[in-house]
Amino acid sequence: MSRESSTGDGCPARSPRRAVPGDASALTRLRAVMLADMAVLPPVDDWSAAAEAAFARRLAADDRFCAVLLEVDGVAVSAGAAWIEEHLPSPGRPDGRHAMIASMATVPTHRRHGHARAVFVELVNWCRHQGVPRIDLWATDDAVSLYGSFGFQPRGGTAMTWTASR
Repeated sequence: MSRESSTGDGCPARSPRRAVPGDASALTRLRAVMLADMAVLPPVDDWSAAAEAAFARRLAADDRFCAVLLEVDGVAVSAGAAWIEEHLPSPGRPDGRHAMIASMATVPTHRRHGHARAVFVELVNWCRHQGVPRIDLWATDDAVSLYGSFGFQPRGGTAMTWTASR
């Protein structure tokens, strides 16, 4: 259940919470909101079943994975996830670890109320608690100002991806 306090603008402020395996369906629903906002069509029809299973599995057994959600009236309206990746060591990352934050989404009717910011703060705090020296993310145009307000900056370079054909 979300904790509430007054924000002074008539809207109650709500606090996010760590997700548990039973939240996998809500996290998947919110991931679909993010994919729709990005105009990304899933490559397979059964992506949501696979995503729900992955959320449940990782929340149950992976201490390098964290998902956070925020509920309003018992319904999840905003969420995000973070995980620790291990790469080869480099200057500034002698153990090769860094964090990724992804799958940030807020349902359209609940935007502009600080929900994404609250979820993001929880994820950044979790990453810091893990002791990683760097957090990466991919930002949509709409989210650049939010992430920039926390000191995130464009990395430079050219992002490139290879995808196997089906």
